[in-house]
Amino acid sequence: MKSLNLRFLPFFLSVTAFLLVQRADAQLIEKRENPKFKQNPKHTWSWFNRKKYWSIGASINAMNYFGDIVPQPYFTSMDLGYTRPNFAIHAQKRYRPNFSMRYSLSWGRVKGDDTTNIGPDKPRWEHNQFRYIRNLRFRNDILELSAVGMWDLVGNRGTFYQRPKRVIPYLVGGVAVFRHNPKAPAPEAFGGGWVALQPLGTEGQGYADEYGKKYSRWQIAIPMGFGMRYRIATRWDLAFEVSYRKLFTDYIDDVSRKYVDLGIFGDNDLARAMSDRSLEGGRRIDQLGLTFRPNFYTYVGADGRVYRTLEGFGNEQYEDNIRGNYRDKDVLIIAGIHLMYIIPGQVRCPEPFKKRFRRHRL
Repeated sequence: MKSLNLRFLPFFLSVTAFLLVQRADAQLIEKRENPKFKQNPKHTWSWFNRKKYWSIGASINAMNYFGDIVPQPYFTSMDLGYTRPNFAIHAQKRYRPNFSMRYSLSWGRVKGDDTTNIGPDKPRWEHNQFRYIRNLRFRNDILELSAVGMWDLVGNRGTFYQRPKRVIPYLVGGVAVFRHNPKAPAPEAFGGGWVALQPLGTEGQGYADEYGKKYSRWQIAIPMGFGMRYRIATRWDLAFEVSYRKLFTDYIDDVSRKYVDLGIFGDNDLARAMSDRSLEGGRRIDQLGLTFRPNFYTYVGADGRVYRTLEGFGNEQYEDNIRGNYRDKDVLIIAGIHLMYIIPGQVRCPEPFKKRFRRHRL
């Protein structure tokens, strides 16, 4: 009896498998007759969780800054000689057919220098002589963590296996937090090396209530921009992107407000030297090729010591006694190439379901 049961076991299994297949086919036909499904037989109308996927990648960018130490005192002023590299790594998730989120960690550097930006041989020399005498310079290494949304501007409703191979323009926007640390070379009397400017409070921050607290090295930015993406292989996308960083600080270059009384720095001679560099190195004003001659000005500082500077550089009776323009915040521009790779094994049940469904189409 036992052997008889075993003999018929393959038959029973075959019948069971046949019935299961028939039931699955009936379910597929029922779905096909559903009005909602009839409108979209390729199932592109719905974006399931199983269709969401992650990508990873990296980018190489060019980074520029607009602020108080630029070639010309207007927003679009830029010298490509001060373009510096920016590198980033990304993790990106596609949430909807036309929407993704990208999470990035980047590092880049910006730089500016009055004495090389401006000179007798540069444009608008007569207008920029005051900034040439100012003689400020800086560099700033910026580490940023950002989260931005990416909106495709053309139809891109294909699933992972059907991404269109064409140029896809898109917009980006989000939020970022970054750490910056502006530095400048110290005068030779202090060794000449690069020193951090924020701890020095070069515009009086932290020395008196009227000058406020020292600015934070941690800041928030709003990235905004556009790009163009192209599928170069099944799992690879290449994009070119330009983004603008709206900042809420004017101290990327450590320059924002007026010159201050040099006496407030007390015994911090380095802060005093980095605050006003107009007479650094014993420069003779009559040898700077200036079309005007600012007069020397002598005053008694808050510490009782006598200081000698130029008119408009520490003398508050002059309206143009400014180091920078606090009304306009600094700006960062980043442009570069992004390469993204779609991680395998994330999208479930794509082609097998479709092939089987086509065989049972009504």
